[in-house]
Amino acid sequence: MSAQAFAVDMRALRGSNGFVELGNSEAKLKDVLGQPESVDRQVVHDRNGWPHKGTIYIYKVDGQTYTITVIGGNVYKINWER
Repeated sequence: MSAQAFAVDMRALRGSNGFVELGNSEAKLKDVLGQPESVDRQVVHDRNGWPHKGTIYIYKVDGQTYTITVIGGNVYKINWER
């Protein structure tokens, strides 16, 4: 039997201080979710294949792992990892 891992794209994530939604600022992300488990800076390709400098934040919320991608100072993508 093999284990599968996958990520689900989300439009919003609830934290203890409110919601983080696609398009929210990086500052709001940190206000709502606090300090991340880890931060990684890398080139991220948008839906059209164009490269952008991005920041990847990993958060644990209620025992679940979320990867949040920020491009240009705004939340670009929220993934729930399972």
